[in-house]
Amino acid sequence: MSSPTKITLLLALLVAGMSLKSNACILFNKTYVQITNKLETGEDLTLHCKSKDDDLGEHVLHKDESYNFSFCRNVFGETLYFCSFEWSGKVHRFDIFDESRDGCDHCNWRITLSAPCRDKCYKYD
Repeated sequence: MSSPTKITLLLALLVAGMSLKSNACILFNKTYVQITNKLETGEDLTLHCKSKDDDLGEHVLHKDESYNFSFCRNVFGETLYFCSFEWSGKVHRFDIFDESRDGCDHCNWRITLSAPCRDKCYKYD
């Protein structure tokens, strides 16, 4: 297959909105997210992260433990992963990756009692 034909086929798939699920990112680098339990009380942190298409399941992190995941960004610039965080019987929510806010390829989050923090701290939803 010639190069122009390959490019045309790829563009047709993207325009049609087909999901290209694979381990290789075609147009963007893979994005890595790390979430670390930094609750000052030393409690376990239960987290559950999802996107529109992927449910990453529930995970329990002990103090200073981390959970990692990676993904390929949406070609339309609308990638969003949101998480719920539970400790002491209370649930907090936060968009852990929002492409309109996060430009990082390696997003390292610290979950504290008062806020999720990366290079700065944000409010829970």
